[in-house]
Amino acid sequence: MSQHSRIAGRRYLPQLVRTGLVGTAFVLIGIGAAILYGQTGGLDLAKVTGLVDRMTTSAYAPQPAPDFAGAVAPRPMPICGSGRRINCVVDGDTVWLDGEKIRLVNIDAPEVKARCPAESERAGAATRELASLLHSQPIRIHRRGEDRYGRTLAALATPTGDVGDILVGRALAVTWRGRREPAETWCGRGATG
Repeated sequence: MSQHSRIAGRRYLPQLVRTGLVGTAFVLIGIGAAILYGQTGGLDLAKVTGLVDRMTTSAYAPQPAPDFAGAVAPRPMPICGSGRRINCVVDGDTVWLDGEKIRLVNIDAPEVKARCPAESERAGAATRELASLLHSQPIRIHRRGEDRYGRTLAALATPTGDVGDILVGRALAVTWRGRREPAETWCGRGATG
């Protein structure tokens, strides 16, 4: 065998293997389609085209509003004062709803009892924003247990979305990481707390 035919053989073998693999894939797809066709009793093109139409247009169709049946009815949600707390906002991550104290489980907001002036300003802004988000809106409560202080841990959602996520998106809170945020988060570097 000449060197030329050996080189041609080496080039031809990978092409033959690829062709064989592609052919085998087509045969297996054909067998699978035949089995599927046999099990479903045929191919109903109306169903397939309807499915494709729904799949391609669903991204553009208006989405239904979230169902708030069974949610807490809309009510005023002022910032809590010194009186009895029934329905009010304590701070950026704690509220009272129907006499139940709820800590938002998914965020940490700046503390009202601040460690620096910047934290105090941010706490006020987070508290006002949470009150605004909840005011006169239906509220869905997703309870997740209790914390060590006996507060209900829950995520709260209104028709505009999860209020914790909204506060994080507006830089008025951070995602909960299992502990209270250090002073640096709200006060900057070099802060103590």
